[in-house]
Amino acid sequence: MGSILALDEAMRTLGLLITLLAVSPQMAAEQKPAVPEGTSITSAQVTGFDIDRLSPGLRAEILSLAGTPLKQQRLDELAARIEAERPHHVAAVRTVMDVGGEARVFFVVGRQDQAERDDNINARYTVERAEITGVRDEELTQALRDALSAVIGKRLDSPEADRLRERIEHDLSGYDVSRRIRRGSEAGRIRLLYEARKREPPAWLDFEPLRPGVVFHSEQGWGSYLDLALGTRNVRVTPIAAIDNSDDLVEEYSGYGVRVEARRLGTRRLGASFEWTRFEQDWEFATLDALAIRPDVAALYDTRSTITPLVKFAFTPDLSVAAGVSISELEPPSPATASQSANAFVASIGYDHRWDAASDATHRLGTAFAIRAGSHELESDLSYRKYLGQGTYQFDFGHHHVQATGMAGGITGQAPLFERFTLGDSRTLRGWNKYDIAPLGGDRLIYSSVEYRYRGLALFFDAGSVWDTADQRRFRLSTGFGLHAGPAFLVVGFPLNTDHVTAITALGLRVPGLGARW
Repeated sequence: MGSILALDEAMRTLGLLITLLAVSPQMAAEQKPAVPEGTSITSAQVTGFDIDRLSPGLRAEILSLAGTPLKQQRLDELAARIEAERPHHVAAVRTVMDVGGEARVFFVVGRQDQAERDDNINARYTVERAEITGVRDEELTQALRDALSAVIGKRLDSPEADRLRERIEHDLSGYDVSRRIRRGSEAGRIRLLYEARKREPPAWLDFEPLRPGVVFHSEQGWGSYLDLALGTRNVRVTPIAAIDNSDDLVEEYSGYGVRVEARRLGTRRLGASFEWTRFEQDWEFATLDALAIRPDVAALYDTRSTITPLVKFAFTPDLSVAAGVSISELEPPSPATASQSANAFVASIGYDHRWDAASDATHRLGTAFAIRAGSHELESDLSYRKYLGQGTYQFDFGHHHVQATGMAGGITGQAPLFERFTLGDSRTLRGWNKYDIAPLGGDRLIYSSVEYRYRGLALFFDAGSVWDTADQRRFRLSTGFGLHAGPAFLVVGFPLNTDHVTAITALGLRVPGLGARW
């Protein structure tokens, strides 16, 4: 009877998300993850439409997006202004993540009535001169010079001029190219200018992946973790706020913090970050009951304050290392009990590479290995070692997306509860509740997952185990399906190797991304 009620609840939840998707069909059709908020914009262009037909103020605001953090609301406002100025046209925003981790923004503009002839008044004028600025003449091929000469003496054809801009940008590797129209030397004539701007070399170090989200888990309730990036291409300040978040640790925590990052300190190989957080903990009854039986595992705390300075170094654009310390003070529930320090050396190495194959197929491989060592040399009350390795492979081809992930880790010594491993939330071992698996977490972890998506529909299979060294290991399996529409998602998971098959649902809003926080 309990299984039927849980499944009925899952179906009602599924119906709610389907209604949400119906309100936004365009978002549901999106094939690839959205570029995260706060990503640095390298260029902003208008395609399918002559930007000089817009008001000077609107043109300036579009072009000034370069070098600023991406804010989707701002982009939508600019698209709406384009439509307001040109009522017979529609404008859509497209964002593309390049290999360097920056965003390129395109405002795609088209006529509502394609049968109506282009009303661009510039088409009445003859091109008296066509040139490229911003590059040396010796960098231009003879083919480009011939293409420029071919438009001289003809009336302006905007689609042809756009195609020429795309060809110039393709041939001038490392440049962004925009098109401008200027008055000619006499009435009825214009000058066609292509302005080339050298792109800044891609960054070798990435900022910490953002993971904003609001999640509901049918066994664990609502929670949120919000981080918002503010800054420039190479420096970022990220305020952090959490409310009843239990999606990644044993504990449920609420609080705030801030992270400051610089990914270019004199050279693009060197960067640094500093993070400070303060969280208050709530504990599930399952955790409290388990800790009463095994008080030797760890001690409870009401507040956890942490500072983490790190230095990062990139050997190549794909391979980097980080090292620093994590200083945590754990304040106990009782004022009569002294607080504990969990101070650790931290280090990690990560590899992240993306490559394109034939027929529009793309691959991405990300791997990382991290170690955290609680040490008395840092005045830590707890001495322990934590090791964690992770790998993720993604394959995209048209509407098809395949992702395979794997994790393995171990802990020696006595680690605090926030360091212990868990499985069974909205991301891992979906279909299980982590408080039924290991309410205190575990000091051993092994996990793998395979997921296939077509448009917004996903099917997955998860397998993993989390346990303590002194206990017997049990391997758990789950499967299920999901619906994804941009940041909105719904996942329904079913445990396989159990006598009680009960659907567990998770839904909410979350920016997708590759990688994990260590």
